[in-house]
Amino acid sequence: MKRSIFVMLAFLATAGTLGATARAGSEDAAPTPSQTQATPCTLMGHRIVSVTPHWVQDIDKRRLSHLIGADIRIAAEPEMTAEFLTVDLRRHLSAMAAGHPMGDCVFGVQGSSTEVRSSGDGFVFRVTAPDAGRAKEIVRRARLLSCSSR
Repeated sequence: MKRSIFVMLAFLATAGTLGATARAGSEDAAPTPSQTQATPCTLMGHRIVSVTPHWVQDIDKRRLSHLIGADIRIAAEPEMTAEFLTVDLRRHLSAMAAGHPMGDCVFGVQGSSTEVRSSGDGFVFRVTAPDAGRAKEIVRRARLLSCSSR
């Protein structure tokens, strides 16, 4: 009788451990919508070298500077081109529009536009906005990216 109780307890302990392992594995495979919304943009998996606010100077009767966005410099990788990055960016934007929002994604600022340029040892994503408020938001989000990539 005592032996059957020990066998039963051992079986239940093993089954409980296996069930917890299966649940943990299934959570990794398919994130829930709340997990997807909390995922920040990582600039599509590339290493960020620097983030610089982008200012434009208007020369009128006096010199004025206007913040219009940010320049996000990434390191070059083998076989990477500006065209490849542009296509990758379009895929990223399509995924965001299809219901996979990314919290604080620099490309998610409404009305913003992005241009990809080659810059010698890397590439620059120039993200601009139509007004100063959204430009400040772009800079804020870009700085969050540079902090998370270190």
